Amino acid sequence: MITQQRVAKNVTIMPPDPALVQRDIRKKRLRVAPYCRVSTDSDEQLNSYEAQIEYYTAKIADNPEWTMVRMYADEGITGTSMKKRKEFLRLIADCKKGKVDLVITKSVTRFARNTLEGLQTVRQLKNLGIGVYFEKENVNTLNMDNEMLLTFFFTQAQAESESLSGNVKWGHRKNFQDGKVYYHYDSFLGYRKGEDGQPVVDEEQAKIVRRIYSQYLMGYSVRKICTGLEGDGIRTARGTSEWHDSTVQGILRNEKYIGDAILQKTYVADLFNHQTKKNMGELPKYYVHDCHPAIIDRVTFQKVQEEIARRAGKRKTSSRAKTELGKYSGKYALSEILICGECGSPYRRQTYMPKGEKIYVWRCLNRMENGKRICKNSPTFREEVLHNAIVAAMNEMFSQQAARDVLRESVATVLASTQPKMSLPAIENRMRELKARQDELVTLVSCGDATFEAVETEFSKIGEEWNDLKLLHTKMELEQPSTSELDQRMEQISSAIDQMDASITKYDDIRTRQLISTIKVVDKETLQIRFKDGTEITQHIEK
Repeated sequence: MITQQRVAKNVTIMPPDPALVQRDIRKKRLRVAPYCRVSTDSDEQLNSYEAQIEYYTAKIADNPEWTMVRMYADEGITGTSMKKRKEFLRLIADCKKGKVDLVITKSVTRFARNTLEGLQTVRQLKNLGIGVYFEKENVNTLNMDNEMLLTFFFTQAQAESESLSGNVKWGHRKNFQDGKVYYHYDSFLGYRKGEDGQPVVDEEQAKIVRRIYSQYLMGYSVRKICTGLEGDGIRTARGTSEWHDSTVQGILRNEKYIGDAILQKTYVADLFNHQTKKNMGELPKYYVHDCHPAIIDRVTFQKVQEEIARRAGKRKTSSRAKTELGKYSGKYALSEILICGECGSPYRRQTYMPKGEKIYVWRCLNRMENGKRICKNSPTFREEVLHNAIVAAMNEMFSQQAARDVLRESVATVLASTQPKMSLPAIENRMRELKARQDELVTLVSCGDATFEAVETEFSKIGEEWNDLKLLHTKMELEQPSTSELDQRMEQISSAIDQMDASITKYDDIRTRQLISTIKVVDKETLQIRFKDGTEITQHIEK
């Protein structure tokens, strides 16, 4: 039955163009752009990648109604985000320039695994009059009456990616629990990959690591260490000549240099934007002991961590000051230890040039910034006068062998007083008990005597307690040096004391940092110098 359409007498019907009404990708000569993608670099995927390219090259060449624009192919790139898919982005750009009539691809999963991005891109191309033909699904976006079917396909592709991502995460975390360490040798200064795939110490690079640790303990700031490395033409692990503060800080904090490894320091928070976040406790961490050769001994590493904490703990001491009074300065030793006896602010170095002559002086920072309103009587010292007073105090301190012995005894007492608050054997015994129970649960599930769901809660609790005990065990080992480590540390300090010349003639920043904890300015004629063993000397200042 033919339906008749009634039209008003004053209306003329202009029929549509049949070529456009019956638009068919198989009947019009089109500029075709095939898009291929594989998500990994595995041999199997790469074979698929090559096969896709050969298939579309032959397919378009055999069709006289099609003309290939060019092949767009991304290799080893995930489909969950378009940001890093260079060829895909180039395809969209060419579509916007009017170079493409039709995009063809193997399936929805090759085009996008993100529902939102996939639909937005299809809509964008459709508005430009460009269709996307998905071969597996036999869908041409220009011929769709609605997006329901396409939305289903994209949602299914996204769900597959989410499931695969979950499996990968589970695999990584299982490897973490088993103590499997991943090494990134391109950024791992001091090591190279050995024949067995494990790290081997690269002695030339290891010297750089030891230099960084040594200079930091000598009082160098991180910036000064970077400047020295650049000045000597030393390159980073990635081969660049520029050293950043963050690079040196990372080396100083990296437990891998003592042969250990903390796993799961970071994690990927979102599947689609691939944002990496620092693990602040959202997920468990795993500490692996002695998994590769060490470059730095544990005593030195611990001393560096203590120094990092000490420098970071310095805070601003005056709300009115324009600068951070307590901020660590690695340029001059006195910037950190010379303190005003009146207001408690640190002293800072200033340069004067009266009559063209450069003169260095030290002044109270509060006095410099606020005048006499806050600090009325703090004196200003010429640098050579301060240096001479400090050298005289050191000579007095070390003029007798008895003073050296007192310092040794004081340091030994402090080191020996750090006794464990808990028993390490008790922790180790509890960890063995938990491990045994965990093995029992695994046996029950594998033998069919219990389901995983039935033991999942207990299994998780065991894992959490074991991880907490492991971290506590590690922390105690690092914080409580062993007897041999204490002996080694005492030997280092004793050696430094023996090397102190009983008649020091020249001021030295390194020696000052090693021996003096604070210098308090009492008045314009007196300094109160406190050595690190607790000895205090009141030193007269000679003009």
